[in-house]
Amino acid sequence: MARMRLDVQAPVEEVFAARWSPRAYDENAPVPHEALASMLEAARWSPSAWNRQPWRFVIADRFTDEDAWRRVLAALAPANRRWAGRAPVLVVLAALARDDMGDNAWAGHDAGQAALAFVLQATALGYATHQMAGFDPERIAEAVGLPEEARPRVVIAVGRPAPPEVLGDEELEARELAPRARRPLQEIAFVGRWGEGFVPAPALGWEARYRETPPERLPWFHPGLDADVARALAELGIEGGRALDLGCGPGTQAVALAGRGFAVTASDVSPAAVEAARARAAQAGVDVRFVVDDVLDSRLDGPFDLVLDRGVLHCFADEADRRACLETVARLLRPGGHLLLKCFHKEETRPEGPPARLDEDDIRRILGGDFELLAHWRTHFTSPAQEDPPKALFCILRRRG
Repeated sequence: MARMRLDVQAPVEEVFAARWSPRAYDENAPVPHEALASMLEAARWSPSAWNRQPWRFVIADRFTDEDAWRRVLAALAPANRRWAGRAPVLVVLAALARDDMGDNAWAGHDAGQAALAFVLQATALGYATHQMAGFDPERIAEAVGLPEEARPRVVIAVGRPAPPEVLGDEELEARELAPRARRPLQEIAFVGRWGEGFVPAPALGWEARYRETPPERLPWFHPGLDADVARALAELGIEGGRALDLGCGPGTQAVALAGRGFAVTASDVSPAAVEAARARAAQAGVDVRFVVDDVLDSRLDGPFDLVLDRGVLHCFADEADRRACLETVARLLRPGGHLLLKCFHKEETRPEGPPARLDEDDIRRILGGDFELLAHWRTHFTSPAQEDPPKALFCILRRRG
């Protein structure tokens, strides 16, 4: 199973989200001839300059030609040999630097397109792949008999994925489990001229995340009412009223509040999240009004007696956006109404997670004249998906009258 992509910025087709490059393979599971044929057929139909099709694949299968497989394995860099010996198939992809049309300046580019088609088809069939640039080109060429004009570009490990523990190497296991990350779109794509970053709407990233990941696997998923929310309601003596679950996600908090007798409206920027939350409410037999809405451009109407923000404010890297978020909440809350706010604490330093980490002084600074901070405590974002829950700050705020 592919690790979750936590820094997604827009929805993609499932096969792109599922593709990744593990090192753990089931060494006892051969790759059938029919599956390899499908991967190669996908690559065969890749686009190329002048339809020159410069890609050439050499299959080294441990189950059908162990000698060829061992020759390719021996030509890999030591760091790759540490794990690639578990992969049942090693594929050498070469590109023809010249053909009957002469030199081909686009051979490497076109071979890369064929490689992507190969690995995406493998992913669609349930196989894992890992492309390697770490090898000795001369030894690889000799291992599989490449002619002079065929330059090795990459070696692709292919096989059924296996749990990281099969690697028997703590360092490699840690790399298997480390978060997947990429440069943001605004660093790799520009509008009009170099340097003018392409910036996608933030809502697209949330939509992608909720499409790709089952709610129960999201790191902020909490199956029932958050214990800090329950504590705050008890301390305030609140047992009902009009409530807004801001950024409701999978809807667990909205459902729990409705089960306690609140008249709940729940909003999120992601239609996929709202759809999943609506299904959860229906299954629980509670009535919740779900709305697709952006807190920075909200079309919601109040007033509400209670607003719950369990993980929205800390998603805004810019303090001006955090202030705008609180201004929206102030508009929606009745005077004397309460905001229950939970966010990452400043002492939480893990790289994954929201861009803003806040303490009580940060909260006081951005409140303006709309709220008073009644209480706060340090806590955690507990979730079944988190063995080591991140440090959090919980605040009870009251809308000034």
